[in-house]
Amino acid sequence: MWRPQLTRLSDPAFLRTSPGAWNVIVKRSYTLRSHNIQAVLHEHKKAQEKDRDLILKVMGTLPSPREARQFLSKFSPPAVAATTPEPGQPSATTDTTDTTATGFVDSLLWPTDHLALIKLEGPFKKENLAAVANTLVQLQRLGLLSIVMLDNQTWWQNQGPDGNTSAVSVEDQSAEIRQKMMNDMIDVVEEIERSGGKARPVYAGVFKGAEDDMSLAQTLELGQERGVSVRKGLRPLRSCLKLRHIPVMIPMVTSRGCHRVPVQSNKALVALAKYMGESVKDTAGANGTNFGPMVPMRLVVVNTTGGIPLTRTSGIQGPTHCFVNLKDEYNTILDDLDNMNHIPASLAKSYRSDLDMIKESLDHLPRTCSALITSSPSLTLITNLITDKPLFSSTMRNQDPKVMLATTVLRSGLDIFTYRDTLEGLDLKQLQTLLESSFGKSLDANGFYERIRSRTKTVILAGHDYMGAAIVTREGGEARGPDGKRLASVAYLDKFSVAPKSQGIGVADILWKRLTDEFPDLVWRSRSDNPVNKWYFDRSDGNIRIPNTNWTVFWYGPKGLSLIRDYIEISRDIPASFYPPKPAQIN
Repeated sequence: MWRPQLTRLSDPAFLRTSPGAWNVIVKRSYTLRSHNIQAVLHEHKKAQEKDRDLILKVMGTLPSPREARQFLSKFSPPAVAATTPEPGQPSATTDTTDTTATGFVDSLLWPTDHLALIKLEGPFKKENLAAVANTLVQLQRLGLLSIVMLDNQTWWQNQGPDGNTSAVSVEDQSAEIRQKMMNDMIDVVEEIERSGGKARPVYAGVFKGAEDDMSLAQTLELGQERGVSVRKGLRPLRSCLKLRHIPVMIPMVTSRGCHRVPVQSNKALVALAKYMGESVKDTAGANGTNFGPMVPMRLVVVNTTGGIPLTRTSGIQGPTHCFVNLKDEYNTILDDLDNMNHIPASLAKSYRSDLDMIKESLDHLPRTCSALITSSPSLTLITNLITDKPLFSSTMRNQDPKVMLATTVLRSGLDIFTYRDTLEGLDLKQLQTLLESSFGKSLDANGFYERIRSRTKTVILAGHDYMGAAIVTREGGEARGPDGKRLASVAYLDKFSVAPKSQGIGVADILWKRLTDEFPDLVWRSRSDNPVNKWYFDRSDGNIRIPNTNWTVFWYGPKGLSLIRDYIEISRDIPASFYPPKPAQIN
């Protein structure tokens, strides 16, 4: 059988018969190699630009030192185990706390196994979808891997002949909705891949109908109106996470008859959150993945309209709720949404549905999990990842609503207890422990309680375990000074404290919102060198230094300017509540 004769490029006969061939080959090889090098350099430059953009966003969140430490403690690379050195040899222990810029960036970009449940509530414009996809990739590089669920109310707006939906069969409705879901899922996967990430579509194997055996019509009704459950193991999701791919899901249940039927996204998310919450008991980590129980630390809704609109809550400002304590504010917000006239009824219904979904999901998840509703995914999500709080606080005074992000942070929250005109019912020992741990000083308990016992106006307590407290007393009302002028009777914030273990999760804002609801005018003082004063400056309408003292007086409310002299006199004469620090012992 004939075989072609293969000529070696280094064959002298070949080079003799083709004197210019070698130069052509070398030139082509050099050109191809140059193109490859240029492509690599271009990709490297793009990667550097993405890293620079990401780090600038991280630094733009301006975390406090405490917030930065908390973030790095969760997301930094694990410590390298110390090894015992040989005698006379230096220690082999590696210190993972690298204070250099390179070390800080490397610690940020170290892969970790933290999860977020993210619902993308479209429809999105192409440029907005690209921004969302880029944020998901950046979050993964910072250590938060997303499980994405898609939602789009236009999926359900199918039309039959002459606009008559009832003329469309159940099978055709289901097929039409499925096709819309699949198209959106492909768009999101492609955008994530274009942004430099890895994504995988997941459209089956996760959800099933709550009933084992049903017709297609029954399954469709079940998915929209009643319940959805999760298939045991979540193998499609675990497979994605093991390969560090972002799973992009659509809400579709599979019946026993292998019918794939679209359902409402919020129903599917609640079922998934419930399953994940119950999986905490399975500490072994099914299927040998690193994710173990698969419990998310964030639940995020990215929509096109922003956070929950703010209407009736008094004393705070802004277009949206910045922070919501669901235990305390859920019913009030639902009532507000039912009585909003400035937004479409369909939008109010969507907010109610998301609020219900978040509340029910957080009830199943660990207490440390928080939720976020936003239309500004990039900086907002990165800020919330690092600081675990909104970029702006609705309790801050005189904010420009134009610069406030349309974002709401939600927590399952804690119970708030209000005691009026009495200390009865309070555990004074536990309250003392809270005050001492918060201020870092020893309380003169006998003197403090004796002073406020007859003056107590309101005590606001956060949580059964005394996570925070605000103590307001009645001050003034008596004649003082050589002229015998009677001072105004005012509400004075004697103590405002949050337990160290509860800082950074919104307890301070929860208490402050209650204060502003209770008191339209309030005055308090703080030592001029108190590091918390920046927080007070942001929440006061004015402040003044008391002459010849280390005290600064703060106030908010319409009467403040007319009562400055009274505020100074009252605040000057209130005795200190804590013992002075003991002098250092010199050995």
